[in-house]
Amino acid sequence: MSRRTPLLAMGVAVVVAVAALAAWTSSTPTSRPKLRVVGAYVPRPASPDVAAAYFTVVDEGGAGDELTGVGSDVAAETMMHRSTGRTMEMVGSVAVPARGRLVFRPGGYHVMLERPVRSLRPGDHVTLTLRFRRSAPITVRAPVEPIGYRPDGT
Repeated sequence: MSRRTPLLAMGVAVVVAVAALAAWTSSTPTSRPKLRVVGAYVPRPASPDVAAAYFTVVDEGGAGDELTGVGSDVAAETMMHRSTGRTMEMVGSVAVPARGRLVFRPGGYHVMLERPVRSLRPGDHVTLTLRFRRSAPITVRAPVEPIGYRPDGT
């Protein structure tokens, strides 16, 4: 056996290992969040002083993010809240899980639109700008829906 055979075998092993590593890294999820917002809506407010906004943040990326705030073109102030039973508490941020969903819905997380600057009626649209710790802001147009509207039709 020549001296070159072990060196050749080692060279082939290195090439195979590098190719396997490249294939593995290209098949693994990205290590960044990849966010989109779906299902945004605002039920027609029962009171002229406050409205609520609901939506779902979908993360298709390999890393989570954090929703740090929501702004709106129709409210003097916006606040994120979480309802638990009969209580409601303000939250400063909410985690968006990697390859998961963060759902804002009645009875859970929601955005309070305090002191709307105009009347909100079904057919109107509200602009919401969601801010995140890692990702760029996302702006969506949320339709104003009738009181009692449920996106799943129930």
